[in-house]
Amino acid sequence: MFHQAIRACLAASLCISTCLGLAQDGKAFVKEAEKLRAAGQLDAALEQYGFAIRVNPEYVKARQGRAALYLDMGRLDERMADLEEVAKLAPRDAAILTTTAEACLDAHQPAKARQYADAALGVAPKSMPALQAKTRACLDLRDVACAVASADAALSQKATTDTYYLHALSRMASADYATADADLDKVLQWNPLYEAAYVASAECQLRLHAGFRGVSMQIRALEKAIDRCSRGLELNPSGTDLLIVRSKAFALQKEFAKAVDDVSKCVALGREDSVVYYQRALYYHGFGQEQNAVNDINKLLLQYPDNVRFLLLRAECSEANLDLERAAKDLGLAEKQIKAHPDAWTPADLKAITASKERVQLRVFEANREGDPPVVTVVEPMRKDNLVQVSSALATVKVAGHVRDKSPIKTILVQGVPADFDPEDRSPEFRATIPLAPQAKAIEVVAEDVYGNRSAISLNVQRTEADPPALLVTQPAVAADGTATLPADKDQIFVEGRASDPSGIRSVTVDGKFASFMPDTTATDFSIKLDLAGKDRFTVRAEDNYGNVTERLCTIKRAAPVVAAAAPKADPEKAASPMGNTWVVYIENSNYRNMPALGSLGMDKMRKAFSKYQAQRTVVKKNLSKAEMERFFNIELRDQVRGSQVNTLLVWYEGHGRSEGGKAYWIPVDGKADDVYSFYNYGPLKGLMENYSESVKTTLVVSDAAGNDPSFYELTR
Repeated sequence: MFHQAIRACLAASLCISTCLGLAQDGKAFVKEAEKLRAAGQLDAALEQYGFAIRVNPEYVKARQGRAALYLDMGRLDERMADLEEVAKLAPRDAAILTTTAEACLDAHQPAKARQYADAALGVAPKSMPALQAKTRACLDLRDVACAVASADAALSQKATTDTYYLHALSRMASADYATADADLDKVLQWNPLYEAAYVASAECQLRLHAGFRGVSMQIRALEKAIDRCSRGLELNPSGTDLLIVRSKAFALQKEFAKAVDDVSKCVALGREDSVVYYQRALYYHGFGQEQNAVNDINKLLLQYPDNVRFLLLRAECSEANLDLERAAKDLGLAEKQIKAHPDAWTPADLKAITASKERVQLRVFEANREGDPPVVTVVEPMRKDNLVQVSSALATVKVAGHVRDKSPIKTILVQGVPADFDPEDRSPEFRATIPLAPQAKAIEVVAEDVYGNRSAISLNVQRTEADPPALLVTQPAVAADGTATLPADKDQIFVEGRASDPSGIRSVTVDGKFASFMPDTTATDFSIKLDLAGKDRFTVRAEDNYGNVTERLCTIKRAAPVVAAAAPKADPEKAASPMGNTWVVYIENSNYRNMPALGSLGMDKMRKAFSKYQAQRTVVKKNLSKAEMERFFNIELRDQVRGSQVNTLLVWYEGHGRSEGGKAYWIPVDGKADDVYSFYNYGPLKGLMENYSESVKTTLVVSDAAGNDPSFYELTR
């Protein structure tokens, strides 16, 4: 048995050696690859060509075969790479060098193509394929002189449809349209099936039309362009290049309906590049269908948001459609792009766009002119009617509130001090810190909009007690010296405590972040999740309604790390849900008092979206006012979550929604359409819920709201 095994191994080794000998020059692999390619098994053929090249990297036939296979597969860059290797192996073969140049052209590498064409002409100066490849490369490189010289040399050597066609293209590049027109007439006379010549001839007629001054000559040029394209389309009804050129001719004839029809056929045929949509937008604009034009440009700007040409066209269409604010914004974006890329534009371009922007902005300004004064509301310091109450211990006071107006606000002054506010917001919130002398009797707030409408309110000042609120931190445990000891590996903690004051607690913050607490009460618990990574201390701050403040500085001390024993393996059958105790909160606002009611609301969509979660409880709230919504999230839900140790909170809202000043709002049932301060800003809600309890690990807020503008859907999902 042992000797039989030895003989079998020797026989196998001899067989392998024989096969390698047969294939050592790669011929067997190439032969097999050609069979597979003929049978349509391209991947298998590619593998065999690879074996042949591995056996003999200098086997020209293998590389040429693989390059041809790459062409069949549309892998043009790899085809070019293989033929470049072939060119290195045969640097004096003009045919190989020319084929390599053509492969470079197909791979959109005209500079390389020109090099290989020049190398081929160095070997064979009269090579017609090399001259034609060089002409095409120079045209792609916009080297007009080189293209003209190469095309002239090819045509003088032999007059064919191809040499006349390339000669026409080079003459068009040099603006000699009359010669190009004559050349293309000859091409189509000799070969009426030359589709590319129909396209070039029609393009040539459009250029001639632009240069003609006589109306009759212009008419004849457009008619010839349309005729050329129509004949080409009889040969190939799917020729999108012919449709595009014919649409341009129709547009110049003011036949915008026909132009739109032609370019829409391109879309129907599957061509949806920027040329198609830009041309159709131009035609819609010329036809007066501005919104259709804007729709097409929107598709382009999704792909090319910084394209100045697209922005300018949308601005022009928007202005014609009386959407002046959109037009002004697009002109501003175009101006910004030109300033960022000054080499691509002239100073005259920038000056013209800036002038257009200012002109449109002036139209917007005048169109929105109104005479109503702003409405000023002060919410801080604490006020009763026209009386504000300020602690007698304060030498400065924070004044905050909001201004409501139809127009942008120009200035807000508090006691003559400019307040901070967002000038882009139509109903901005403002804040200012001003000095307040002990004898001061009033605080005056003045707001003025961009049209000079002014509104001023004067609030009487009453000095109050100066006792700071009581503040106690209960978690983490804080020693008498203000030190809190935490585990060595714990970077997140839950800070809890209690604050109280007879005047009521206005705010509780930890390291500048608002904690969850019960507002407008004289005593309240507070809590917040705090990230301590890189910190060795944190500050808890409580402020009462009169502005008195108490701060507690807590220093962090890290305990020594503890090596934990291995945890016992969990029983998979008893393992809890990875989301833990999960609650779903469903809010449905439908019966609005000041807005249209919403019908057909229900929980089906929510149930489908949350189907992967194993919810232990669903809390349903309907038709909440703003006060009810704030109380529910600030107090009721927090207390329920703490009592039930909820781990995951999923909130789903259905009802009216609105976006203003980059913020998203839910509209309570008592909300007013023109009063943003009657809305509920749910932006901070996710963070608020995370601070309910240390047990809360995951929160999700979904707004299935009916917005008043197209951006609301994207903003809230």
